[in-house]
Amino acid sequence: MTFYITSDNVRLYYEVRGIGKPVILIHGLTANHIHFKKQTYELSKYFKVITLDLRGHGDSEVPIHGLTLRRLADDLKEVINYLQIGEVSLVGWSMGVHVIFEYIKNFSCNGIEKIVIIDMTPKLIKSDDWKYGLPGVFSGKTGDFGHEDNLFMLSKMLENWELYSRIVVERILNKSLYNENKEFDYRADFRGKEDLPWLYEEARKNTPHVIISLWISMSLQDYRPILKKITAPCLITYGLESNYYPPENYEYMKNQIPDAKVVPFEGCGHALHIQDPEKFNRTVIEFLK
Repeated sequence: MTFYITSDNVRLYYEVRGIGKPVILIHGLTANHIHFKKQTYELSKYFKVITLDLRGHGDSEVPIHGLTLRRLADDLKEVINYLQIGEVSLVGWSMGVHVIFEYIKNFSCNGIEKIVIIDMTPKLIKSDDWKYGLPGVFSGKTGDFGHEDNLFMLSKMLENWELYSRIVVERILNKSLYNENKEFDYRADFRGKEDLPWLYEEARKNTPHVIISLWISMSLQDYRPILKKITAPCLITYGLESNYYPPENYEYMKNQIPDAKVVPFEGCGHALHIQDPEKFNRTVIEFLK
């Protein structure tokens, strides 16, 4: 197993596969490098693929400090320097996109060749000028996730992580899998159904204090001003069946980022790279070449 020791003494697990132009895959909250297992082999045929477990996730150390997006961006910068990578392409899923935005905020786009965004918004919490974030917990309305919703969700994380971790997995799948009572339909046939057992297991392994701390850090962010500073070509992907963000969010990002294109994925939710890996891998390889 390969580890890097950060400047604040936290062990980060990483893997390197293939040769060619370097590409780093950055997972989301509660996830780890295993969530890119359908990408690493195919992408490594064309690129040097680096998968990294963010601090507190997967096989990386679970610390009690440094659980902020700023520190995750610092970790990414340190790993890039440690591996002596020149220009690199970054692929981020969910929170992994915020890590990229935070990286650009602090270190600019210098050295980033291309960026792939997987189903994420620049701002989670609603405001008078932003309605494309998370849906409201109480209202269910698109972009209506406010501070009360946020506190309620944090309380549920603390109350029963075992249960909440299952909800996390189900929410990354298709919105059509929920009935009018917001109950998940396990009997339905959907993309990625065969992945449920390992997705449940990986989510359950997480430590609540890590997830809560990073979620608080995410919920405080507004990366809209960063979008115009993204000088690297950007591929924005999202699931048309996502439980999280509306199509308008992606059109907004496309219009703000100087060089961006949007590719929607039919029949997929938030975890589109897991649900439709063939299309995702083909699309990303073509973009990164």
